[in-house]
Order: sequence, then structure tokens, then C-alpha cells
Amino acid sequence: MRVSKLMATVAAVPLLLSTLGSPALADDISNDLDGDIDAVAEVMALQVGGSAGTTKIYLQPRNGDGNPGCNLPGSATLELGIGSSDTTVATVSPSSVTFTSCGDFKALTVTPVAEGTATVSASLTRTTGTSGSFNLAPATFTVNVTPAATNTPPSVKVTGVEAGATYDKGAVPDAVCEVTDAEDGDRAFPATLGAITGEHAAGGIGSQTASCSYTDAGKLTAAESVTYSIGDPTVPEISYTLEPGSPDGLEGWYRGDVTLTWHVTEPDSPGSLRKTGCTDQVITADQLATEYTCSAGSAGGTTGTVSVSVKRDGTAPTVEYGGLVSGTEGNEGWYTSDVTVGFTGTDGHSGLAEESQQATSRGEGHAVTVGSPAFTDRAGNTRDAGYVSSPAFKIDKTGPEVTYDGVENGTPGANGWYISDVVQRFKAVDTLSGPTEELGTVTLDTEGEGLTAESPAFSDVAGNTTAAGAASSPGVKIDKTAPSVPVISGAPSDGSSFVWGTTPDLTAGCTAEDAVSGLQGCEVVRTGPADPKAVGTHTLTATATNGAGLSSTATTTYTVTAWNTYGFYAPVDMTAKGATSKVWNVVKAGSTVPLKFEVYAGDTELTSIDAVKDYRWKAITCTTGEYEAVADTLLSTGGTSLRYDSVAGQFIQNWKVPTGGGKCYDATVTTQDGSTITAYFKTK
Repeated sequence: MRVSKLMATVAAVPLLLSTLGSPALADDISNDLDGDIDAVAEVMALQVGGSAGTTKIYLQPRNGDGNPGCNLPGSATLELGIGSSDTTVATVSPSSVTFTSCGDFKALTVTPVAEGTATVSASLTRTTGTSGSFNLAPATFTVNVTPAATNTPPSVKVTGVEAGATYDKGAVPDAVCEVTDAEDGDRAFPATLGAITGEHAAGGIGSQTASCSYTDAGKLTAAESVTYSIGDPTVPEISYTLEPGSPDGLEGWYRGDVTLTWHVTEPDSPGSLRKTGCTDQVITADQLATEYTCSAGSAGGTTGTVSVSVKRDGTAPTVEYGGLVSGTEGNEGWYTSDVTVGFTGTDGHSGLAEESQQATSRGEGHAVTVGSPAFTDRAGNTRDAGYVSSPAFKIDKTGPEVTYDGVENGTPGANGWYISDVVQRFKAVDTLSGPTEELGTVTLDTEGEGLTAESPAFSDVAGNTTAAGAASSPGVKIDKTAPSVPVISGAPSDGSSFVWGTTPDLTAGCTAEDAVSGLQGCEVVRTGPADPKAVGTHTLTATATNGAGLSSTATTTYTVTAWNTYGFYAPVDMTAKGATSKVWNVVKAGSTVPLKFEVYAGDTELTSIDAVKDYRWKAITCTTGEYEAVADTLLSTGGTSLRYDSVAGQFIQNWKVPTGGGKCYDATVTTQDGSTITAYFKTK
């Protein structure tokens, strides 16, 4: 009954890449109930009411499924379900375990429930991050639960080593059997070590099992075993030598022959050493960086690939003219600055530190060439400067030379002064491309003494410009401004008006200013009536002259107005002012005619007969009104002939009419200011 149940249980366990009786290929999941990893289920003996049993399941790598080493690399996981075939006989916990590495193990606790037999097995639940396979059959074991007895079964525990652990060769801990027995007492003794198995067992590398078995006085036996791995603690060592030891060029380049020799050692398991690459080399030709590699593996693992890069270049670069890089182009094929040209280097191996370089011209001329600079490749090979040259360039970097060339235009005044803008002339000379204009002018339009002109800008044919101010003219004197308007002093203000007899005495003077050439003179000229106080318009003109001969004038005009005369009053009729025909008063010859009139000086009535200068009468022709060729007659102005009638408020002059009818006369009174009143008479 026990055997058939065991076989049924084993047949139900999933086998991954492995079958019972076949060589183990996948990594094994095993328990530690005995020292073998096989498909035969181990036995755990328990008693009803007795202590729970324990075991460990662990992951043992086998290296046979195309995945060397552990099938749980990196962050890969393996999840298993753990179960009892008959939980009425015995239960197991935990019900699920997860492995994250081959050195991992999980403790299982089996609790007896009732007499009988049950099988504990593992099933695959899930894997992540692995393409490897796992054999679950060795994890299966049988639980026999016997009735409670007075003799308690002993328990055995392997200590010092852990199931599934890996220990370095020469550093495996001692395995000890720890026995616990309630009746016979506890004890400890060394575990029995099995032979080392595996591909490299001859070198002490592989798997080994530590087993413990103990039978008590009551003939009850307990056993436990732990399988662990002994590993090679070291991986192969790889080194190399180069001759010469250091590059004889720059940036790691060799310029001569190079010898490469590899050195590979494995001290712990030399029989397991395997090499890839690791070929010695002698390099005699130029080459780009070429990588030589060596990798090695052994029971201790795989050494990462060691590589060495060797590059050889013993040839100097070639150089070619690369064209104009920069330069200020002028006119007509000239350059007005140094020209910078490019040169291109070519190197088929190490390459150039600078593939393109520039060189700049020196000096000026009609045919300036530029030589190439030195080119060095990264290995340190150098092509000397001047290997090639650029085409010729016309270079003129200097503007024209400028000098003063004399006065071109200006209006001379007095005393060496100019009274207009002065145009100064300058001359340009250029010995390379030549000036675009040989002469240039600058106009001085300010005023003062010692004025100088700065030369204008001049350009040459190439396009260089000599800035303004390269040369200066001699100093000149310029005064374009007349003196200030003269001020007339001691004269009436312009536009003044005076009634005759009130005009003040005149002492006209002249003052003016000139800030540049200075005032040379100022005089006043009067025009109008000869008498400055006579009735009429009087003009005073002042003229100021400066040192350059320029002058300015000022004019003041005043007026002397005549007195106002009114009359003659009745019985005399007056001819209206501006009338074309005369009004004739017909009077009896020999009669006396009173001539009545008034005189005003402005608004002031004059009452003194001194205001009257004279009275005259003249014989005139009656037809034309022209004076006859006879002298006029001055009438008396004194006595009773002329008087002022204060009652009537007027002057009265009695005129004695000459005898003889058919005669014509005019009678005129003249006041001191020269004003006149005239009436016309005809006798009967």
C-alpha cells in the first residue's frame, strides 16, 4: 500500500526537462531528508501527538540545459506550490514558496494529524525572467505517521552547512550531526561527507553531501542530509604586454612596429581553463585602431573580455590649398586687409589634430602669397610649414596719404579777413592702388581767428579710407557777420512826432558791437529838411563797420508837424483844399477886408501875434491865377493892422484892397512854422 501510493504521487509531480531515470539536465528542486538527489521519495517519520517534522527544499544548479550556472539570473524568480496528498494524515506549511537565487532554501514544517501515510510534493506555479528549466521530482517525500508510543523518535539535524549553499574551495565549514532524543539524551558527531561529484571533481570542484543518521535504543531511526556545492573561488586571470610598452606617438598612436603578447592563468582549476581569442600579434603596417580581445572561462566562472586597441601611423599628412577663408574685399580685385586662407590636411590613419588650418598674409603688394602652416597628425607625424602656397593676392591695407594743398575759394575782406566761407583744398597720394580722387575740399563756415580745416576722408581704388582729419590747413580769419545794428543815441525815438517849436535839440551819436573782427567805426548821417527842427520828416541813418569791412545800419525817423490854421472866416470865402478851381471873393476896390483866422500848435490855441510871421498880397492874373510879374507886398503885422480878438477868439488882419477895378489878388498869412492861409479876391 505504501509503495503504490508513493509511485502515484511521484507520477503526479511535474518534471521539467527531466524524467525519472534520465540524467539530470534541469536545475533540481530537492529536500534534505537524505544525501541523494533522485526521483525516489524520502521518508519522514512522525508520531501522532508527537513533534512536527521539518525539512528544507533548495535549488541545485545542474548546468545541463544549455544555461550554465544557476537558472535564476539577476531578478528572475521561481514560485512553487507545496501540498500534502492527505491532510487528514499530515499537513505542510507554507503552501507556497518563492526562490530568487540558487543559494536560496525554504523551510517546510510537517504536522502529524492521524496514523497513516501522506505524500508532500511541489508544483510549478510561475516563473519570471528565466528561460531555464527546473526538475521538481527530488523535492517529493513521504510522511509516515505512527501511533503514539512511549519511545519518542529522535531527531537529527545537519549543522554547519546549508542545503543548496555554495562554498569556496578550501573554505567549506565543518558539517556536524546534532541529535535530540528525549529518552537517550542529546549528542553531536561529525557528519559523513560523500564524494565530490561533477565535471571538475578531480580538482575539488562540484557537489558534496553531508549525511547524518541515528538510531535510538528503541530502534527508532532519524536521518537528515544536506547537499551543497564547492566552487572555484577564482576566475581566470588575463593580462597582456605590448612592446614597446608605451606608444611612441601622440594620443596612444604607435609610429613603429608593435608586439602584443597575451598571458592567461587559472590557479585553482587549470584543467577547466578555456580561452577565446588571446592570439599574439606583431603589427608592422599602419592601421586604424584595431581591437584585439581575450576572454577565458573555468570552473570558477568566466572572466570578462579583456581587450587592447592598437593603432599605428608612421606617415606624415599631406597638405593642399583649401581656398580663401576671409579677407576684406575692396575694389578692382584688391583686398583691404590681410587675407586668411585655408589649407586642408589629409591623413589616412590617425587623422589630423586639425584637419583644416588657416594662415594669414603679411604686408602689402600686388602679388602677396601665403604659405601653409605645419600640419601634425594625431600620431605626432608633422608636415613642415610652407609645404604649399596660396595663389597671389593684391593687398592694399593703407589709405591714401593726405596733405594740405591751399585755399580754393573765399571772399577776402579787409585786414586779411575773409567775409565768406573759405574752401580749403587737400591732396591725396597712394602708391599702391592709387586714390579714387586726388583732391578734396573742406568748407570753413564758422567765424573767428586761427580757424583750421581738417582734411576730408579720402579713399583709394582698393577701398581703404583715410579718415577725415589726417591733415590740417593753416589758420585763417573769417568774419561773415556785420556788426550789431548800431544804436543811435541823443536822437528822438523812431516814429516820434513833434509839433513845430517843440522839437528837442539833437546830439545824435552811434554805438555798435562786433565780436569777431572788432568794430572799426560808427557814424550818423541825417536826411530831410536842412533845419533839424523844421516841419517835415527827418531820418537819421547810423552805419557801423567792423575790421573785416562788413557794415550794418540802423535808421531812426521822426516828424515835425506844422501848426493847424483855420480861416479865413466870413466874410471871406475860402477855396477848398485840393479844389481844381479857385473861389474868388469879389470886393470893392479900395475897400478894407477883415481877414479872420485861428492858429493852433497841436491842441493849444496861439493868441500872440508873434505866432504870425507875415501877411502878403500879390497881384495875379484873373484868367489863370498866375502871379503877375510884380513884387508882392508885405502887409503890416503891427498896430491895428493885426490883432487878436480875445472875445471872438481869433486873429484879425484888415486888408486894404488896392484901387482899380477888374484886378485879381491873393492875400496870404504865414505863421512862424511856415503854414499859410490864402484867399483869392477880384475887385470891381
